[in-house]
Amino acid sequence: MNEISPLDRVDPTLDSTDKSRDNEEEEQQQQKQLSSNSDKVSISELDKQNESSSQISLSSMKVLNENMGNQEQSAPNTEEEVVLDHPEQTIKHQIISAAQHGDINILKFYLIKSTENPNPHSPNLTDSDGITLVHWAALNNKLSTIKFLVSIGANPDIAAGDMHATPLLWAVRYGLVYVADYLIRDAKVRVNVIDNNGIGILLASVFSSNIMMVIYVIWTLNNIDDSEITNVGRNGIDTVDEKKRTSLHWAAYQGDFLTVDILLAAGAKIDLVDAEGFTPLHWGLVGNSKSVVSSLLAAKCNIDAKTGDGKTAWNVASDMKCSTMWASVLTENNRDPVTGNKIQNFVSEDLAKTLIFLLPFASLPLTFLVFSSSIGILVKIIMMIILLLLQQLLLKKVLFTSYNCGKININRSPLLSGVFASTVCICLIIWLLKIVPYTIMDENIANLIFTIGASGVIFFFIKSMTLDPGYIPRETDDKAISDTIYELIKLRKFDSHHYCIYTNIRKPLRSKYSKDKKANIARFDHYCPWVNNNIGVRNHKVFIAFTLSLEISILCWVNLTLEYFDNLPEISEKKCGFLSEDLCSGYYGSKFTFFFFWWVVLQLFWLSVLLIVQFIQISKGSTTYEFSHIQNIQSNENTFSSVPTDDSFVLNDTVVDEDEGDSDENLETNLSQSLFSNGLNTETYSQARRFFTFPLFFISKIASSKLCRMVGLDQMVILTNDLIQKNSSKRKQLQFNYGFSRNWLDFLFLRRIGDNYSFRTLIALPIKGENNLNDVLVDYYNFYVTPETV
Repeated sequence: MNEISPLDRVDPTLDSTDKSRDNEEEEQQQQKQLSSNSDKVSISELDKQNESSSQISLSSMKVLNENMGNQEQSAPNTEEEVVLDHPEQTIKHQIISAAQHGDINILKFYLIKSTENPNPHSPNLTDSDGITLVHWAALNNKLSTIKFLVSIGANPDIAAGDMHATPLLWAVRYGLVYVADYLIRDAKVRVNVIDNNGIGILLASVFSSNIMMVIYVIWTLNNIDDSEITNVGRNGIDTVDEKKRTSLHWAAYQGDFLTVDILLAAGAKIDLVDAEGFTPLHWGLVGNSKSVVSSLLAAKCNIDAKTGDGKTAWNVASDMKCSTMWASVLTENNRDPVTGNKIQNFVSEDLAKTLIFLLPFASLPLTFLVFSSSIGILVKIIMMIILLLLQQLLLKKVLFTSYNCGKININRSPLLSGVFASTVCICLIIWLLKIVPYTIMDENIANLIFTIGASGVIFFFIKSMTLDPGYIPRETDDKAISDTIYELIKLRKFDSHHYCIYTNIRKPLRSKYSKDKKANIARFDHYCPWVNNNIGVRNHKVFIAFTLSLEISILCWVNLTLEYFDNLPEISEKKCGFLSEDLCSGYYGSKFTFFFFWWVVLQLFWLSVLLIVQFIQISKGSTTYEFSHIQNIQSNENTFSSVPTDDSFVLNDTVVDEDEGDSDENLETNLSQSLFSNGLNTETYSQARRFFTFPLFFISKIASSKLCRMVGLDQMVILTNDLIQKNSSKRKQLQFNYGFSRNWLDFLFLRRIGDNYSFRTLIALPIKGENNLNDVLVDYYNFYVTPETV
């Protein structure tokens, strides 16, 4: 049997970046050769330990090839691969092959007594290495086969192989959650078992790099009714191997930032040292993973800890050729890159946010004062550059560092909402001091409309900025978390698409996780930098009221300003070229108002685009986030699903990448694909690509830029493409579209049980996540079923 080349196995749970342990060891060996000779003791020791630990998957498990994909490889011709000298050996090989392939019919024939087979084989049959049929079925994710073997008397808890590992350890090592769950809950195997290397179930799950397997082990095992289970799950999160390395040490070394984050959130001790004196931070630097090191620093690890041979984190980073990364992480975490000392903030976090919001109230009027001054153009440019540099210096060196860790993102700061608020303030001042005295008699209706509209803008702006958009509370109860996991396993939906790995809740439909707020947002629409808030189920209607009142107010203000320019004294000797007579009077009579007039007109442009996009999306029953993916080709995102390969439960859920909506690169790809394809056949597509590649690529580049995304131009591109594909068979349908009138009634009126359409239901806002969908009251905090079953 040792010469048999086992059947290829497809592992659907491992990430595309997850290499086989052999290749991973080779890469790690090459990486470590870059270090100095003085570093050889500790790092070479890791190689030995890693080589030894990897045997839980390679030596003892006789792993089948980890080819990525969702279809099994065809069975090799065993007669070409192995010489079978005895009929009994042939039968044994057929039985093992059937267990690997999940061929229950063959297993029934050979393992169950019948007239055709009066002398059946034992279900505990093993190969020459002592590996059982349950081992092989578990490794190949054949859950139905395992259930059958156990039902006829197979022992699912036999330790086998070089490392003396049980089928549970095999399944956990490869992230096969459903197999592990069956073995633990139904077959009642031991969960506190360890192999010859001292590797238990938690460390094995970390080696799998399947975050769902890690979550299962952490959050479910402590809820099993077994008094002997004391060192698994959260209770055993700091369990060490023979070299005193915890799961956090190994996750940091592997560069598995998701597992690192989960372990830290579950309470793993961050500064434990192994036998070599290495902390998880040191191993994160050895693994050269910026994400891991950033997570450890954010969790307040001890950056001054030294290894057993006296090396600091800076020494390890230097040996591993990652000093630049280490300095970058320290800087992003507001630390001195040389000493690691925390840089003293000049202001508190709350004060910093307030000052960022108020900064445009000074910089914006100063900018227009410079523009409208009579000094020379060269001096104006120099003054503008100085003003811009001073503002950037204040933001970057003082304000952003007081509250923001990581990469600075202006769009996620209060700065743009401050720009908007200061613009409104200046508009009101110009209107009161200049426009009203000239227009109050002739344009009293327009002034009244502007007064009402401006009042609405201020009210709805504050409301949109401060209202909770629908943050779904995270789950903290261990029992509730494990119940959620068991429910999703039963539904075959335990993956990162249906389960939030950060908040431990079942993810409702139409929700999205916010990295900034560390919470899921119910019926997420988009993030608006102009109100510095996410737009979700609770503030979407308020946001629409804000944009509509703003559009009306701007139109009135522009009309009143032109009337004001018309009433200014004419200057006949002055010439303005292409400008109209009114604008010419404004340029010479009130330069500040003239320049600010064009600034407001610019806001009118993006606001109009936003309103058009929102109108169409609401009419189609869609959110901005959903609409952004309507043309998207099926995502290749790995959701860490490990549904058994012989399972009849087929899922057809559309996968949407959580980060895709916030990624410029992904959005650019989506727009390019959307613009190029348009449902064309291959020949037409190729011809169109030749003629239109450059202009369409240029459009997609522009539309996917941050500026165009802020004003909604990316959505306009998608809308245009959607109209082009109107009659295309490949055009994707929106899931929650119930017709124009139904969609708008659901959006505008919040009708609880017994309510009618009225002004009260029009202005009513959700208390939590309640809203109407197809004239049915639903709770978007717990919205898990499709509209057909509501």
